[in-house]
Amino acid sequence: MIEKAYRLEPIIDLSIGQPIGHELLAGATACPTWTDPEWRGWYAHLSEEIPRLAKRVDGLIFLNVSGDQLLDSHISRSLRALREFAPRIVFEWIEQSFHDASLIQVLVKLNFLRGLGFAVAIDDIGASHGVDGLGRAGIVKAEFCKIDGQYFQARRGLGPDSLRGLVQHLSHGGSRIIIEWIETEDDLYLATEAGAHLGQGFLWSRSKD
Repeated sequence: MIEKAYRLEPIIDLSIGQPIGHELLAGATACPTWTDPEWRGWYAHLSEEIPRLAKRVDGLIFLNVSGDQLLDSHISRSLRALREFAPRIVFEWIEQSFHDASLIQVLVKLNFLRGLGFAVAIDDIGASHGVDGLGRAGIVKAEFCKIDGQYFQARRGLGPDSLRGLVQHLSHGGSRIIIEWIETEDDLYLATEAGAHLGQGFLWSRSKD
């Protein structure tokens, strides 16, 4: 049976220290092993849950979705069902299940959803595993780009210059830059001095766990 529980992780505007929205994260232990029918059930559930959630929380709602899921007709139908809330929904394109052969179809689907008013975020930029998001950020002028948490933490102690070039490169296309895995005040300083616009991580979510 699909685990319907989820948690919300705040995404913080680093200039004012206030949330602009939340990322909705599915059941942490169950979802990596879900089958295709279970994922379809999850997104069908979200098509009913998001309207209720939107009444309880302010700001944007970030939803993870892979390329394969974007191309799944059942999941696509569930995503389109959220059209009423499109100005508040950001589809976060994750690197899992990425295939070059279907890239064009995925881009067409993303552009279609953006045409309906949804926003797009590119996940996993700088990740050492799977498909690096930098290439995907280069072909999609997304509203948001997320720098991978492990990449960020590997630069602890190296100073803001070790991140500033990447942040500036991604910002050049108009994207707002989110840095993941901000855990300490030193992390916050590093992300802010590097020029990131937004942050996400244990520093803000620990009191809600």
